[in-house]
Amino acid sequence: MRPRKSMKMRVAAALATVAAATLIITGCAGSGASSSSRLLNVYSGNPGNLTNNFNPFVADVAYGANGAVLGAVYEPLFYFNSAKNEKPQPWLGTEYTVSPDGLTYTVTLRDGVKWQDGKPFTAADVAYTYTLLKEKPELNLYGLKIAEAKAVDDTHVTITLSQPDYPNEYRLLGLTFIVPEHIWSSISDPAKTTNQKPIGTGAFDFGQFTPQSVTLTANKDYYQKGQPAIPGIRLVTSTGNAAALNSLNAGQIDWAGIALQDVQKSFVDKDKKYNKYTSIPADIKVLMPNLSKAPFNDLAFRQALSLSIDRDAIIKQAFGGTDTPANPTSLLQPRDEAYIPADYKGKTLDQDVDKAKKILTDAGYSYDGSGNLIGKDGQPVKLKITTVTGYTDTITANQLLVQDFQKIGVQATPEELSLGAYSTARQNGSFDLLDDRIPTGPNPFQQFSDSLDSAKTAPVGKPANANFVRFQDPKVDQLIAEAGGTNDPAQLTSAYQALGTYFAENQPYIILSQNGAVTTYRDQYFTGMPTPDNLWATPSNWLSGNIGYIAKSLKPVK
Repeated sequence: MRPRKSMKMRVAAALATVAAATLIITGCAGSGASSSSRLLNVYSGNPGNLTNNFNPFVADVAYGANGAVLGAVYEPLFYFNSAKNEKPQPWLGTEYTVSPDGLTYTVTLRDGVKWQDGKPFTAADVAYTYTLLKEKPELNLYGLKIAEAKAVDDTHVTITLSQPDYPNEYRLLGLTFIVPEHIWSSISDPAKTTNQKPIGTGAFDFGQFTPQSVTLTANKDYYQKGQPAIPGIRLVTSTGNAAALNSLNAGQIDWAGIALQDVQKSFVDKDKKYNKYTSIPADIKVLMPNLSKAPFNDLAFRQALSLSIDRDAIIKQAFGGTDTPANPTSLLQPRDEAYIPADYKGKTLDQDVDKAKKILTDAGYSYDGSGNLIGKDGQPVKLKITTVTGYTDTITANQLLVQDFQKIGVQATPEELSLGAYSTARQNGSFDLLDDRIPTGPNPFQQFSDSLDSAKTAPVGKPANANFVRFQDPKVDQLIAEAGGTNDPAQLTSAYQALGTYFAENQPYIILSQNGAVTTYRDQYFTGMPTPDNLWATPSNWLSGNIGYIAKSLKPVK
């Protein structure tokens, strides 16, 4: 995850600090503060200190805690609501068309938009942003296939691709933040700049940074009349889920992206008037096996590990019962039901320890007198399961997984790393098994592309973009290319079914559950959050674009 600032900013309110196990927010965060002057206090779910880097083109900034800042300061062309199957909503762009060959996007832009330093926003800025991504591949986080970007006039731009990439529209138009040419064209190395004073077109100006919080203030010159109605946002940090929950229940946090083991009991019941939550099938929780080394590069071993897992216990005890059983294809249910192959419809992943042991012995593994699994190298099979310090849900899940793996003789040790160390290990391939998730978008393309595309991996020791398990198979690359190159529903279905079948048969990732994506919030001071009955936006605040899109529409309680 990753993020930015402005000249006309006024910093309102005091800052947040982390004290022992509880996040304490001072100043206007108190329960007696006026709603009209109170900042929206947001915890995105990333523990530990924030970094003073707001470069929107750096992966660990855009995908990390600072991504929330990026999504409030910068804006993309359109908003894609992954909670619903609907047309993208206008943002900096008002409408777009795609040429019959799928190569050229013609976008109409809003008129009268200004950058937060007062300079006019035009199509030249949009063309510059996409040209920058084409000319500097290290900035192209999403592997966009950009051939050319041109400003037709001040409010029209064309973006031409080198090949059709229909399912990737979400990232092309909805995840790419537009930056000002008059600032970024003077940066000598855009990949290395920390962009500590970000200036965008968003509803919130960058205010002040500390390692514990970032303050954003309302952009008084924002182009959408009446927005934002709230005075600003404070992104805060915490030591982990438990501390953030304490602050949430104390009314010091208004909106939090934390996983809770029992959201009803631990949060909603604490204040039934104001404490609310949403839960939507968002993505797939997985164990990421390091496919570059044994025994994880052995399909039989991965199959056995998967069969040893009691997923019902993990969903109930670690994930609070808000997750649901996942389909072996990794396709989301019910959203992607039409793409699930007939052989896998209605299927889930069940525990079968006896079958797991047979797969292992048939594949050449053995057991010693103490029941420990002996690998093909003659050594006991030992591994580490790694998660982030403070992630109470995955910490609990790992404790359960250690017990499950022991049933097939695998000696597993849980490991906790700081978020920074975890991210580095994941990117560089220095891990055994990682607790993580496969993100998705409005369709299955992103999850297959990010998890399986060989172009998004790298040799061990080099940073991978998204394919952290180091998976490579030319046949799968071809299927991903077919899915990206067609707008024909039948061809798209065929490609997704083939990818889903491959995933189920080869288990390059070990699926745990379908993420219920719990988002907790309090509506004591602010109204207008997406609700289960009205998901006008995706409420997950760890997705960078959602912060700005939702916060600009919120209103203080009168």
